[in-house]
Amino acid sequence: TFNALAGRPYRLWIRGKATNNTYTNDSVFVQFDGSLDENQQVAYRIGTNSATEVNLEECNACGVAGWGWQDNGWGAAGLLGPVIYFDHDGVQTIRVQVREDGLGIDQIVLSSIRWIAVPPGTPKNDTIILPEQ
Repeated sequence: TFNALAGRPYRLWIRGKATNNTYTNDSVFVQFDGSLDENQQVAYRIGTNSATEVNLEECNACGVAGWGWQDNGWGAAGLLGPVIYFDHDGVQTIRVQVREDGLGIDQIVLSSIRWIAVPPGTPKNDTIILPEQ
């Protein structure tokens, strides 16, 4: 669980490492209990078949290498995914489900200010570990 403010855009970042450094092991589905899409419509909710996806490989043939930071955008290097809103202030629940054979995750960031437009670290061979907040 985590705390969020309603009506504020959040960027989702995950620091992960694909099993065997292969794109076939690089992604997860992410859901929340009170999430809305950028149009303020219900989206990515726990208990539904809607989820936002985080793929460590940024685009087709971009490759993966070691630990890397990635958001829920895919298709071109540097492309940011859609922001996430929440329908109420306070405690929210996040659910992360591995899509393939194994994405190791060591940090998840939901940022409405500092990391809204830039990643906390690099998409490949990253060494950035953020302090707990």
